[in-house]
Amino acid sequence: MNNLKDILARLMLAVFLSCGAGAALAGPIYSVSIDTATLGSGPAYLGLHFNGLGNAAEASATVSNLTGALAGAAEVTGTVAGLLPGPLVFSNANGGSELVQGITLGGVFSFDLSFLLGAGDAGTTFGWALFSDTGYLGADGDLGTVSLQPGTPQGDVYLLDNTSALSSVQAVPEPATLWLMLLAALPLLLVARRRAE
Repeated sequence: MNNLKDILARLMLAVFLSCGAGAALAGPIYSVSIDTATLGSGPAYLGLHFNGLGNAAEASATVSNLTGALAGAAEVTGTVAGLLPGPLVFSNANGGSELVQGITLGGVFSFDLSFLLGAGDAGTTFGWALFSDTGYLGADGDLGTVSLQPGTPQGDVYLLDNTSALSSVQAVPEPATLWLMLLAALPLLLVARRRAE
């Protein structure tokens, strides 16, 4: 009977780990925060763009939970599906896509960012920037970028470049992955308990 319980516990572990593998294929989730307090107040724009060359691997970027003092309707170029505060799904097809959202400076803006990356040889880049009618704010260009390079011998690579003190980025584990890891630990605890008896 104990052998049957051990086999069932190991089978449950294998199922939980295989379910977690699908979530891992989606790539990391990033939490992006932009503090505009040092820029004063007044109108500006938040630009989010997902660029890919003609031979870039097919990919999508999902922006969710966009918060802050948003002003007016967003302007979209390319393919961006969804409505604010998200999720918004950006495509890198046909050169990419862009969303420009009016904002009011003086507070914190934040969003979560995740990717799905297909097979291919060339990479693609997601970036975020602040600008006014006269130029960029907080950096000479993007505040930060995540560059995706598919199919290296080590797997897909996500390179983070945070170029401004206004912007902070943290990689966060997916909630589903955390739950799966906790559930996978249960059969291990049961097996250890049985062996101790």
